[in-house]
Amino acid sequence: MTLRIACSFVLAALALLQSEPPNIAGIWVLNPALTVRPAEIGFTPPGMRPGGSAEGGARQGGGRGRRGGGGSSSNSGAPGLPAESIEDGTRIAQLTEQVRTPPAHVTIVQKPGSVSIADDQGHARTFHTDGALEQLTIGTVPLPTTTRWDAGSLVVVYDVTSDRKLRYTFTPSGSPVRLLVDVRFIEQGREGDEVRLTYEPQDAHDKAVLSDQPAGVAPEATLPPAGPGTAGTARPATLPPGSELRGLTTIATDVEDLSAQAGACGLDREKIRTSIARLLADAGFKAPTSGREDAYVLINVATSKLPDGACVSRYDASLVTHGDTTFPYLKGTVAAVEVQLLHDGGMLGGSPSTHAAAIADALTKSVNRFVAQVRAAGK
Repeated sequence: MTLRIACSFVLAALALLQSEPPNIAGIWVLNPALTVRPAEIGFTPPGMRPGGSAEGGARQGGGRGRRGGGGSSSNSGAPGLPAESIEDGTRIAQLTEQVRTPPAHVTIVQKPGSVSIADDQGHARTFHTDGALEQLTIGTVPLPTTTRWDAGSLVVVYDVTSDRKLRYTFTPSGSPVRLLVDVRFIEQGREGDEVRLTYEPQDAHDKAVLSDQPAGVAPEATLPPAGPGTAGTARPATLPPGSELRGLTTIATDVEDLSAQAGACGLDREKIRTSIARLLADAGFKAPTSGREDAYVLINVATSKLPDGACVSRYDASLVTHGDTTFPYLKGTVAAVEVQLLHDGGMLGGSPSTHAAAIADALTKSVNRFVAQVRAAGK
């Protein structure tokens, strides 16, 4: 009897572990090299679908020109097919465009019974994972959606029209840590075009892409002498990479206006500007907090507050300067061109009580990278 009870507890524990959904929460960065996207994707246009006059060309000829982003068109020209409403056209156009141009950064907040997903394109949606139909929106257009966990994956299905669906499957992998996103167009119950996206954790991506070291300094190079008949048109000597960072002694700070949602998440424009200016001053630079000097750090933070209260922000920090420059396709010098010398950015998500501190910490790390590169260039 005791052994039987013990076995029952073990089986119950195993069942509980198997029913626990995987954790896909985090900040994810798209790896384009591991992403598979056909050149043309989308639903079949109405006149080329089965039952329409161009069925053979759509399904048998393999003509990729059939793909369309949708719109507010009608199916009146295809006998036997229901008319496509304006709302249907809007869903087709916007959802197809989101697949064609996937976000580079995605932030996922996972809670029991729900998953919130926000990206750097301004989309923020909360999905309830009970498999019940819920009404999300694209702008003001309703978007019927069902979400469930299935065999270790989060499956989100958008009902685009009565017989068209768009299915997203989010599957985590452990070694290396990645988030695989499979997007499938489904028409009349048949699976169509497929896009496979691969996301990596932001920290892992940063280690591969970002470096505290400046670009390698190459020997100074000059353009070859001007040929006959080109006297006076030769461009000046080209300085080696890293030269644009040498000699910087004054770096101002400028912060773009923040939205009301950013304020609701605890972000304060003046506090951000003051903290960055103090950091630059402590590093030995003249650091005015107003005006744009020859070089300045430009901060931009775009914030969304999700329906469940979580805050998600896309932040960008750039070291910018202005200068006169030449272009190979123009004669003469173009005055006062804005030049981005360095850039860093990412996405963060969290509760309103901790979000401002997390953004401040991320911006501090970005500016510290700038300082390190400027110092290294000056050696």
